[in-house]
Amino acid sequence: MEGYISALTVVIIYFLGARTLSEAESREVTKRAIRGFNIVSMSEDVIKKALGENRIKDLEDAIQFHSAKEVADVLITRNKRDFRAVEDEEIEVLTPEEFLEKYKA
Repeated sequence: MEGYISALTVVIIYFLGARTLSEAESREVTKRAIRGFNIVSMSEDVIKKALGENRIKDLEDAIQFHSAKEVADVLITRNKRDFRAVEDEEIEVLTPEEFLEKYKA
């Protein structure tokens, strides 16, 4: 099983780190956080689908959803409630704990 992370998530990790860390430290934390993941680009198609997405209210969540649909079978989030309207789509939405329980070896 391969792991993917959206380009948007990389930016979010950096900016969250930059709130309390130096710029260099935030970059280092971000590099460590994404190690081992494939990065999913924010393509024009993903952005257009997200902008046209009426079931997900938050644009960031819509981008995450459509990025995940490009490459994955599961979207892992701590914020499942914002994805309720799309739970029956071709992609499964799980919390990290649900994912680990379901896919543990």
